[in-house]
Amino acid sequence: MVETKDILKFLRAIISLAAIIYVLYTCYIYLISFNASYQLYLKSDQEVLRIKIYGSSTSSEGNTVSGTFSIIDSNGNEIAVIERSLSGAYLGVEFVQSNFNGKYFVFPSKIYGKNRIIDGRSDRNKGISLEKYYDDYGQCMLLGYGSTFKDRRNMYILSAFSNGKYPVLNFGITSKYSLDLSSCKTNTYYSISYNRDGSFSLKEF
Repeated sequence: MVETKDILKFLRAIISLAAIIYVLYTCYIYLISFNASYQLYLKSDQEVLRIKIYGSSTSSEGNTVSGTFSIIDSNGNEIAVIERSLSGAYLGVEFVQSNFNGKYFVFPSKIYGKNRIIDGRSDRNKGISLEKYYDDYGQCMLLGYGSTFKDRRNMYILSAFSNGKYPVLNFGITSKYSLDLSSCKTNTYYSISYNRDGSFSLKEF
């Protein structure tokens, strides 16, 4: 009986210690994220993706839609070009958006295929993650040439926070935005940009 009580006390102590460590870790992540957001200057508008949809096809295995996606840095240059065929009749792209004291930071998150214009969570879960194409060695390359290592590092912290790489509670700072591409014409380049008020725009390039 005494041993059982000792074990329970030990488990409570371990759980309490783990909870304290997690709270301190969460506070640290929020501190460095807010500090990074304060130090970054944002342009009024920013192009983030260029897309070109080749078209869709149907086979016995289902629908397939293909296209090219170019990730764009703050200087308007291509970081990466991703050409994929995805299951579905339409394409969509998902962004993660974090709001730190009225400053919006937006990151392309995922490309996915879907069989309906109105997509569901299951469609987005099957998509291709984009974060690995612009986060590299602790730097976010969405900031183009001419940016400092410190700025790229700060942007990486915000990208990691927004993309859920830090295992902390979000408290509503980050949200996801899905942009439907079903209205895009085939073999035509489009540009996706976002404004500092958090809105997105899709237009022919």
